[in-house]
Amino acid sequence: MEATKQTKMTKEDLHLSWKDKLNIIRDNRYFLMLFPIVMLAVMILIFGVATAGRFFKLSVMKGILSQAIIIGTCATGVAFIYSNGNLDISIGAVLGLAATLGVKAYNVTQSVVVMILATVAVALGLMAFNCTMSVVCNIKTINVAIVVTQIYGAISTLLIGGSGKIDLDMSVAAMLEDGGFRYVAFFGYFIFCVVIYHFTRVGRELRFLGGNENCAAQTGISNSRATYISFLMTGVGVGLAAVFSVINVSAVSVETGSGLGMDVMLATVLGGMSIFGGSRSNAYAGLLGALTVAALNKGLLMVGVSSAFIQGIRGVIFLLLVWMNSERQNLLPSRVQVLFPTAKLYIGCLAPLNTHEKQIQRRKHHEKEQTVPVRAFADAGWRHADRLRQLRFLHCSFHRRLYRQ
Repeated sequence: MEATKQTKMTKEDLHLSWKDKLNIIRDNRYFLMLFPIVMLAVMILIFGVATAGRFFKLSVMKGILSQAIIIGTCATGVAFIYSNGNLDISIGAVLGLAATLGVKAYNVTQSVVVMILATVAVALGLMAFNCTMSVVCNIKTINVAIVVTQIYGAISTLLIGGSGKIDLDMSVAAMLEDGGFRYVAFFGYFIFCVVIYHFTRVGRELRFLGGNENCAAQTGISNSRATYISFLMTGVGVGLAAVFSVINVSAVSVETGSGLGMDVMLATVLGGMSIFGGSRSNAYAGLLGALTVAALNKGLLMVGVSSAFIQGIRGVIFLLLVWMNSERQNLLPSRVQVLFPTAKLYIGCLAPLNTHEKQIQRRKHHEKEQTVPVRAFADAGWRHADRLRQLRFLHCSFHRRLYRQ
């Protein structure tokens, strides 16, 4: 009788709690593919109504696009760092120092080509220095970034001097703007990053390292080599973004690049990518996220929100999105799902609820009906551990053959 009472399931056991349902929806790949698009559309609609249509003016849209290109260029490059399981918040400081030295190089040589090459070269050198400090000194990249952010900011302030900014000839900025340099360079860099990240061995190694560093090391993949590649790819993007920033305002100031690190991280997670890396990371997440961040910043300013309060709003959104991406490295949308979204998107978001609920019901019923002796349970545990070791060996052997082809 007692056994019968223990195996009898209550009505509460047959249903998932609201927290379990929320976690299932949060972990669904279709939901996180649809969420950034819906959020951008809702945000544009809200700001359009709040500003009585002023948000849809052509000048406002051009300003949003210009800011989104700067953020998107950095976010596309930073995806290489994040996919490897590293973090770097010194992007803004690197951009500011690279832009400062690039403008100074133009003032000395009066050559636009020298300015562009110098800006990109400085950004590459600074990102390579960050990576070297992390790899050689065995320091986490986030710790290195915190220190060098202060150093690069101080150097930029000293180079700019007491005036607070260095002007660039407006004819140069107009020439680059009218020639479409910003759009050509951005889309060229974006396509290059997508190809390298998703269709080459380098990209596979980066995602493999971010998903399972120990197993990747056993297959012979060099973590230091992959880290250098990821930082150098980011350096090119930050250098181009520095040139775009100078073109926007025809000058560089001590405020250039400030707050950009937070915008890049927010754009990355808004685009559906986890900042913790993994095999499902992608290089195109920052493009949609950059549009959302730029629209958010511009809309809040037009509504009349103070800059300090905007920082707080972005911080809250960032924490929420990090929570949504914290335990779903293997559930991010694949390339096929992003390029060819199915018509059953709504069903795909809600269908796992019933399936998962049935699995939990069967598991609870099975656990209440069976009583396993302690010795049998221990023996099963040892057999399971042996099987895991065998599977891990086979898994590493497979990837060793795959990545050495």
